[in-house]
Amino acid sequence: PKGTFIINGTERVVVSQLVRSPGVYFDRALDKASDKDIYGCRVIPSRGAWLEFEIDKRDNVGVRIDRKRKQPVTVLLKALGWDEARIREHFGGYESINVTLEKDHTSGQDDALLDIYRKLRPGEPPTKESAQTLLENLYFNPKRYDVAKVGRYKVNKKLGLDLEMNQGTLTEDDIVGTIEYLVRLHAGEDEATVGSR
Repeated sequence: PKGTFIINGTERVVVSQLVRSPGVYFDRALDKASDKDIYGCRVIPSRGAWLEFEIDKRDNVGVRIDRKRKQPVTVLLKALGWDEARIREHFGGYESINVTLEKDHTSGQDDALLDIYRKLRPGEPPTKESAQTLLENLYFNPKRYDVAKVGRYKVNKKLGLDLEMNQGTLTEDDIVGTIEYLVRLHAGEDEATVGSR
């Protein structure tokens, strides 16, 4: 026996999937072409959409919302109400964020929300309201998103946050903290230093 099953007339092999427990995961991989380390991060909920970040070989910090096309992470920050001045003030010491801002052509919160909507719902005419609702439903609506207590514990511990255990949705602090942790790793600060701020 080969361990296969016949399903609807087709021979199939069952592959068990490793389900990651909820939390925030950082990783580093070598880009063979440029010999540079590529840093990435995933925020994995118990229920809901993934949120993924990556710093590429050109030092652009990208975000992938719900496994869709990557866009500058500063677009997400603007969609959350941050303006360029606040982003520079908070992250200005990190070259990767300055490089990313150069590539980000959105002009403010409304523009950023529409940009995210176009990536997630190509072909549908975007409005500010539908874009806002889409983003809120993905990460900030308890009916649709939950990191669960184990995930909240791990996110708090990793990012040095002190949010309530029943805080199942993401918060601005989670997102900003995750980006900060990632750009600090990329800037060469080791995990021990980054984690102990």
